[in-house]
Amino acid sequence: MSFRAVFPQPLRSSCSRQVIGRDLWTSPDTGVILDIVVHGKRPIYVRAARAAVAAVLGLAGLLVACEEYDPEPHIDQLKSVQPDVREKAAGKLVIYGERIVPRLIEESSSDYTRVRFEVARILGRIRDPRATPAMIRLLDDSSFNVAAYAAWGLGELRAQSALPTLLRFPDSPARVFRQQVVWALGRCFNDTTHAALLDSVAHVVERALHDPTPDVRVAALQSARELGYHDMARQLVRMTADPAAEVRHVAIQALGQYAIGEAPRSVGPVSGEMLEEIIEILIASLDEPIQSIRTKAVRALEGIGPPPQAKYKLQRLLITGTQEDQREARRLLESLEGHIQGHMVEENTG
Repeated sequence: MSFRAVFPQPLRSSCSRQVIGRDLWTSPDTGVILDIVVHGKRPIYVRAARAAVAAVLGLAGLLVACEEYDPEPHIDQLKSVQPDVREKAAGKLVIYGERIVPRLIEESSSDYTRVRFEVARILGRIRDPRATPAMIRLLDDSSFNVAAYAAWGLGELRAQSALPTLLRFPDSPARVFRQQVVWALGRCFNDTTHAALLDSVAHVVERALHDPTPDVRVAALQSARELGYHDMARQLVRMTADPAAEVRHVAIQALGQYAIGEAPRSVGPVSGEMLEEIIEILIASLDEPIQSIRTKAVRALEGIGPPPQAKYKLQRLLITGTQEDQREARRLLESLEGHIQGHMVEENTG
């Protein structure tokens, strides 16, 4: 079994069949998995020499670039009760990019919930800062799905000005909205944020680590990373034993990042008793029944520096584990052997 490290679970709505997803652990800033729209026209085959074909294609590209566009038919289609029609129209509008932002901002006040939903989704994908005030306003939308997409879009924009408003909603009864708010708080925080706001954001994120919903706890771990795991070491340790496997998956990686100071605004690697405790937890996680968690534990140990006390369990993985276990364990054992030999050389020459 493996987990897609997504942000944190898909956001689904009766208004759309699209989802929101985020892969924080392989690419913290970008791993947004959204409905990918491919815009292309039927290819035209021309029987001509290569030079002539190149000239024709170049001229076609110039004409397309200069072509006038009329977004109104697509905007009107956002009112359709048919999801497929709305999705196709939204895809066309995304292609227009920044040019369409002012018009979308106007439609963010539409009387149609499904239009506001699509507008919030499109604006989040275009990521134009001009949309920030409209997205902040949509956090108060009567539809939690619209508000959730607005929170997600503000996180994509890293809109620091949204922090005070986002801080109003961490206790929303709607899981999907609460999840996106907690995630966006970490993304919208930056080094120029006022100290009082930092304390408020950190408090909300830390409290969300105890949320009854696993999705929200995962979002809180993501935001905790953005804050450099601000005074949350004990929480990370606790969450490596979380009852939800998807939470443990993220917590194990977070603990490894915390140990080596690999996070924005981190104070640096830990040492002493805390480091020993982290290593002990990671070694114990090599017995996890979930493949992806075992892999995260191996890689976290590798990042810290292969500890000799992990040798026995790594050797066992090499014999009894899956192919992925064997590959990961072999690499770490080779690193551990090189580490031991290096120490022996130093002792002999010293």
